[in-house]
Amino acid sequence: MHLDYFMDDKNRICQVLTWHHPEDRKLCIVKYDLGESHWVSRETGLKYKRMLKSYSLEGHQDNLINFKTKEPSYFYHSEVYSVDFLAVPIKRIKRYFYPEERLMEIINEESRLDDIETKVKKLAELLRDNLKIPFNKMGITGSIVWKAQTKKSDIDFIVYGNDFAQNFNEEFPIIYEVFPEIKEMAQQKRMRYERSMAKKSGLPMKLASKYIAKKKWLSIFGETDLSLVFSPIPSELPFKYGDEVFSPIFAVDVECEITNSDLGFAYPAIYQIDNCEFLSKTAQIPDLPLERVLSFEGALTGYFIKGEKIIIRGLLEKVIDVKNKRSFLQIILGTKECVGNEFILYPEDYHSLSK
Repeated sequence: MHLDYFMDDKNRICQVLTWHHPEDRKLCIVKYDLGESHWVSRETGLKYKRMLKSYSLEGHQDNLINFKTKEPSYFYHSEVYSVDFLAVPIKRIKRYFYPEERLMEIINEESRLDDIETKVKKLAELLRDNLKIPFNKMGITGSIVWKAQTKKSDIDFIVYGNDFAQNFNEEFPIIYEVFPEIKEMAQQKRMRYERSMAKKSGLPMKLASKYIAKKKWLSIFGETDLSLVFSPIPSELPFKYGDEVFSPIFAVDVECEITNSDLGFAYPAIYQIDNCEFLSKTAQIPDLPLERVLSFEGALTGYFIKGEKIIIRGLLEKVIDVKNKRSFLQIILGTKECVGNEFILYPEDYHSLSK
């Protein structure tokens, strides 16, 4: 699943991308390589340096170019997405790290936890007791999952299951009331997210601030940043890799209504849409229904629910549903074609851009 980790046969640490993979490979980032730096595996004693400069599209492209040269067999052109990825052959995976297993290890440990692990255990107990999320629907990822956390590490916490993700944003503030050590993220740190969204979307800071503020779970535990991520469980996945093939057309602005937001917090996020009206027509649009938004940019999603009207700017694609022998259109976000000029907004915010 997305944000699982694994070690390859050269002891590199890789982070899994998406829930959507070829049968014989894992789409991923090669996040850490052997080298003198801050990260040390508690299991092997090996030292690591971080290879991913940032989670931006530029960071991913740099990671791709770097390891295309170092490990040509990891380079993978996806016929599904018509783009290039790093994708490690499964036969080259030496060790797999499951976030849900690592969390249970921390929960079941009585005494030998460091400060970060103690906070992870407390957060899991708070979510179980106050948001009624069972332990088996949680996981811990990032450096903690492969036991290389430092005192400055973030807590990258996963909640599994669409039902829990849908209610999480509204329910999380109760944690601030029952456990004051967890506080809303200070404005100075929140601005980091706002600047990132503004850069990725091309939106003014005022609008980026408005949307980031809607994520009520952005928080800090003492001096430790909390990163909360949502993932569907396997039974909730809408299609398998290869069931559908995407081909880009051109960038568009579209007004529509969300008919299903169950996967709106996932990576990639999916919104089913209807009642679509194209606001920009630069060329002939195929006579096919526009049914879906698929976003690889998490900063732009997680704000919208079923029944809301939105306006999307992104890359229009034709989707060939191989399994069901039909075609339709989707808008994809997080592409190099639209980087710095893509978003999902409420109509009033979209129209404010031209004022």
